[in-house]
Amino acid sequence: MANTPGAAVNASPPNEQSRASASWIFKLSLAYFGVNITWAGPGQVLMAPQIQWLTENTPLAFFTKSTEVNLSIIGTSAGILALISTPLWGALSDRTRSRWGKRTPWMALGMAILVVTLVITGFAWSLPALMVAWLANQAAINAVISPMSASIPDQVPSEQRGLVSGWYGFAYTLAVVVGTALGTAATAIWPSTTGIAMGYILVAIACLISMLPFLLDRWERDAPQPDREPFAVRDIVSIYWVDLKKNPDFGWAWLTRFTVTLSSAIALFYLYLFLQNAVGLRRDDVAGDGLRVSDGVLILTGVYALSVFLTVVTAGSWSDKIGRRRIFVLGSAMLYVVASLMMAFAPTFSVVVVAAVVLGLGTGIFTSVDFALVSEVLPSAEDNGKDIGIINLAIGLPNVLAPVIAAYAVTQLGGYTSLYLVSAVLAAVGGVLVYRVRSVP
Repeated sequence: MANTPGAAVNASPPNEQSRASASWIFKLSLAYFGVNITWAGPGQVLMAPQIQWLTENTPLAFFTKSTEVNLSIIGTSAGILALISTPLWGALSDRTRSRWGKRTPWMALGMAILVVTLVITGFAWSLPALMVAWLANQAAINAVISPMSASIPDQVPSEQRGLVSGWYGFAYTLAVVVGTALGTAATAIWPSTTGIAMGYILVAIACLISMLPFLLDRWERDAPQPDREPFAVRDIVSIYWVDLKKNPDFGWAWLTRFTVTLSSAIALFYLYLFLQNAVGLRRDDVAGDGLRVSDGVLILTGVYALSVFLTVVTAGSWSDKIGRRRIFVLGSAMLYVVASLMMAFAPTFSVVVVAAVVLGLGTGIFTSVDFALVSEVLPSAEDNGKDIGIINLAIGLPNVLAPVIAAYAVTQLGGYTSLYLVSAVLAAVGGVLVYRVRSVP
């Protein structure tokens, strides 16, 4: 990354935009809740036991006898696909002209595919089938999220982005809670693989209901249509490229988000198995006393979410008022460090609950303020979708690397203690890197 200071062009200057209405913010947040619930339920409480059951009861093909490794294979493959598709969907939406606008058609298509692939994933009969269905599912998620995220710099003035990003983060966290609750309820009501399949179905229904108001609102009907050449094959390389010599702050903002997100992704990737193998909670499919693993995940998710809610909107609004972003990002990263160290050295359920509180406070701050910071270093308004897609690679790439790093830490570096030490170091590095962003205070 270039280290020479340089002010990026504000992608959407405040004097060119009117303030976003409360109705628009609500529908956007509800839609973002809907798309994120589709990974939250599976990722938190459905995918791990599903892979565990398929590993123990079906032919393995090219998979292994280790649930951890199989989970890593599928997670890494999905992450790689996300890396390829995320900027692509954004770039395609930048160049789209239609009566429904440029972002809405891609979000609608993604939602339709997402709902179908969720149901198919729930009924996967083998690990290869699960992998194929989940890959299609992840591609569809990015077809929704890239255009949706680009709508914020499209529609929201700079002085309001902390607030809007806060509600965006609120929706994300609520999706984690509700998705986890739906998955936990399904596995408690229905037995074995039936409960897992029903969990996917409930999540698909919740996604459909939540996204429709935003898609049907036709909020883009008065938006200017892009006057650009149609997308061509020769443009593919440019989709994944930003000139960092001209836009160094974009690069440093990307690296900050990548490092902190990787810390969080590593910490949470094996949460289900950490609670089962290190903390000692009871497997969901084993009778007995004490908390089931999925019950523990639900409790932690609820505690974490309440903590996020305490800071996510407040921090974003506060950063708008005082006109500063970086100090919030640094503070949130340090909270990530504290939570990771607690889980590394005190793997008891009571301590993990406290760690969830600390992590939630940090996540609330980071989620709202980091997005607002990122939106202010986008190179060009006409490429908001593409550039947001590249920025979102700082979320997608950690999801590729986290399974590999987590598996290596657990199996080769000393178990879950090493896993959470790696997470703490990464969070600390990310908090420091944000101060390389010079054009945003």
